[in-house]
Amino acid sequence: MKRTLVLSVLTSLILISCNNAGTNNEPATDTTKKADTATVTNAAANKMEDPDPTDSIPTERYPENSSSKATADIIRNALVGTLLKNDLASMSANDRKFIFSELDLNDDGQKEIFVGFSGTYFCGTGGCTIYLLNHDGSLINVFSVSDYPVVVEKQKTNGWKDLVITSAGKPHSIKFDGKKYPGNPSVAPLFKMIPSDDSPRVLDDQHFPYPHFSF
Repeated sequence: MKRTLVLSVLTSLILISCNNAGTNNEPATDTTKKADTATVTNAAANKMEDPDPTDSIPTERYPENSSSKATADIIRNALVGTLLKNDLASMSANDRKFIFSELDLNDDGQKEIFVGFSGTYFCGTGGCTIYLLNHDGSLINVFSVSDYPVVVEKQKTNGWKDLVITSAGKPHSIKFDGKKYPGNPSVAPLFKMIPSDDSPRVLDDQHFPYPHFSF
C-alpha cells in the first residue's frame, strides 16, 4: 500500500513538472517570434525610397517636407488635371518638372504647398512662376516673376504668415489680404529689413538639393 502511494505521488510530481516546463517554453517561443516580426517591420519602416532616382543624392539629404511622393502625386494631379491642362502641349520635358516645399502658413494643422518650376516656359529674366496650393491640391496663389527661396516670416496678416519674395533681385513684402496673397511680387512694397535667420526658406534649391518630379 505504501509503495503504491509513493509511486502515485512521484508520478503526479513528474507530470506537473513536465506541464510547467512546457508552459515556460511557450512564452519564449512567442517572444522570439514577436522580436523577429518587429525587426522586419522596423527594417521596412527605415527603408527610404528615393523620390528622384535621376540624381545621385541620398534620400536623407533632401530638405524636410520636400520629398513626399504622396504630395508629389497631389501636385502632379492638380497640374495635369486642371491648372496646366491646356498648356501641356506647348511644354518641353524640362518645363514639365517641379520641386516643392510644404509648410503650414495659417496654423490650421494642414500644410500648404509651394511649387517651383525651372524651365523656360515658367522662368524669365525677372524670375519664375510659383504656385501655392492647399494640402488637397486646390489653388491658392500664382506668383509671377519670383526668385527662390521664399522666406516665410513669423508675423501674420489676416491669419496667414507674411512672405518675402525676391523679384528682379529685390525683396518684396507679401501679405495675405484675407483671400490670397498678391500675385505679382514686383509691384508689392519692398522688404527693407533683413529676414531673421530662423525664418524658414522654402524652395531653397540654391543651398539644398531638392528632388525633381515630372508631370
